[in-house]
Amino acid sequence: MRILLMCAMLAASSDTALLKAFYTQVEGTDPEYGQVAIEKNDLPHREIEHFVWLIQVLAPGDASQWQRKLNAAVDPKHGSFRVTRATPEEERAVAEGKIVLQR
Repeated sequence: MRILLMCAMLAASSDTALLKAFYTQVEGTDPEYGQVAIEKNDLPHREIEHFVWLIQVLAPGDASQWQRKLNAAVDPKHGSFRVTRATPEEERAVAEGKIVLQR
């Protein structure tokens, strides 16, 4: 059973990429705009720090493209995103189920 689960996870991971999205809120605005922008794009995600999310996207997972998409989903008067690749440790934590993504 474990082998089957690992194979399924590996197959899924080759079709997806893990990115890290940092949201900078404009002072005095509702902080939920960042979360809403991620949810508008229907991405599996997990907030791992305040205003920092891991997001799973289709491979190859171009960080600059996803930064544009997330910023298009939030009015710049409320905040903005910066997107990078997730670290190998974060990728491993997601693959091992230590960090569980949600929709």
